Amino acid sequence: MQEHVIMEIVGIFTGLLIVLMIAAASLFFFQVQEANSFRQTINYHIEREGGLTPEAMTQLETHSERFYNGRFTISSPQSNQRVNFGEKVEYTIHGSFPIAFLPIPNMRMDFNGVGVSHVR
Repeated sequence: MQEHVIMEIVGIFTGLLIVLMIAAASLFFFQVQEANSFRQTINYHIEREGGLTPEAMTQLETHSERFYNGRFTISSPQSNQRVNFGEKVEYTIHGSFPIAFLPIPNMRMDFNGVGVSHVR
């Protein structure tokens, strides 16, 4: 009789562990996909500002802090300079993503992107 109770407790514990792992994976992938919307914001600023100018970088840092809790940073060899109409601006988004429910270091991922200046 006691074996049945122990097996029931183990089954409940296993089920809860599986649910927590699915929830942690879902939260992680949701945060990772937010890089796409941040990339869209970067491309918008490149188009409107004529590159990753100091003003655009300041606005993007503020946007990252306000909407993504500072999860994203940007690096580019063409940062802090204005580019001509139609020139491509290559950049890298550095993201730091916490893993929910697990006491492990944040996962760091890089995403590459390209924007085109639309300022004449």
